[in-house]
Amino acid sequence: MAADRSITRSNRAAARRAFLATSGIYLAFAILVIALAIVSPAFRTPENLINIGRQVAVLGIASFAMAFVIILGEIDLSIGAVASAAGVVCAMALAAGLGPLAIPIGLAVGAGFGLLNGILIVHVAVPSFIATLVSYFIAQGLALTLTTGQTILFAADWFRALFATGTLFGLRSALVWLVIVFAAMWWLLARTRFGAHIYAIGGSQESARMLGLAVDRMKIMVFTLAGALMGLVGMILIARIGNARADGAIGLEFDAIAAVVLGGTALGGGYGSILRTLVGVMLIGVMNNGLAILNIDFNSQQVIKGVLVIVIVLVDRWARNADQK
Repeated sequence: MAADRSITRSNRAAARRAFLATSGIYLAFAILVIALAIVSPAFRTPENLINIGRQVAVLGIASFAMAFVIILGEIDLSIGAVASAAGVVCAMALAAGLGPLAIPIGLAVGAGFGLLNGILIVHVAVPSFIATLVSYFIAQGLALTLTTGQTILFAADWFRALFATGTLFGLRSALVWLVIVFAAMWWLLARTRFGAHIYAIGGSQESARMLGLAVDRMKIMVFTLAGALMGLVGMILIARIGNARADGAIGLEFDAIAAVVLGGTALGGGYGSILRTLVGVMLIGVMNNGLAILNIDFNSQQVIKGVLVIVIVLVDRWARNADQK
C-alpha cells in the first residue's frame, strides 16, 4: 500500500510538471489578466483593451521575427534600430510625394539590413551577436543622419488607415497585420519544409550540414525575412503616430527577446513555437499596460517586469527539464 501511495504521489507530481511544461505560460497569462482586472477597473475597459491590441501588434510582429532567428540558433539585436530606420525612410518617401512607392521602399530598407546581417554571419563569419550589433549602429546612424534629430512629418491618411488607424471586421489595421503575419509565420514554421529546416539547423548545424541542408542559405533567408518584417513594423509605428523619429523603435529588441523566451523558445535554438510566442507577447503587452495603469514609474516597471520574466521562465524551465527526466 505504501508503495502504491508513493507511485500515486509520483504520478501526480509528474502530471503537475507536465501541465506546467505545456500550459504554464497560458496559466501565467490568465493569472496576470485576472489580477490586473481585479486591482484596476481601468484595465478592463474596452478602450484599454483596444490600446493593448495596438501595442502588441508591433511587439508581436517583431517577436515572430525574433522567434525564427532564435529557433535557428542565432540572435538579432538590430531589429529596433532597423524598424526605426525603415520608418524614417518610408516617412521621408511619403513626405516627398512618392505615395504607394513608400511601402516597398520601407520594406526594402528592412530587408536590406536583414540581408546585411546574413552576409556578415555567413560570409564574414561574424557571430550574430556582433553582426547584428553592427547593423544596429549603422541603422541608428542612418536614421539620425536622415532626420538630423528632428521628427519627420507626413500627410498620408490612406497610409495611416492601411497600417494603423483603419478597421477591418471591427479590428484595427495594426491588429489585422498582426493576425496576417502570425498566420503566415505559424504556417511557415509548423507546416513547411522551410520551418523543419529551421528547427534542424537550430538543433545542430553540423548534423544539418551532414543531412545536406543549405545552412548558410537558410541563415541569410531567415535574417532577410526578419529584416523585411522590421520594415513592416516601422511602417505600422509611423502610421500609428503620424510621424517618424530616429528612436521610434529603439529597445524593441529586448521586449521581443523577453516575449520569445517567455513563450518557451530555447535560446540555444532548435525548439519553440509561434503560438507560444504570441502568448509571450500578450504577457509582455498586458504587463506593460497594467504597470502603466497602476502609475508605477518607468524604472520600477523595468525592475518588476524583469523579475516576473525571470520567475516565469525559471518555473517553465524547471517543469520542462523535470518532465524530460
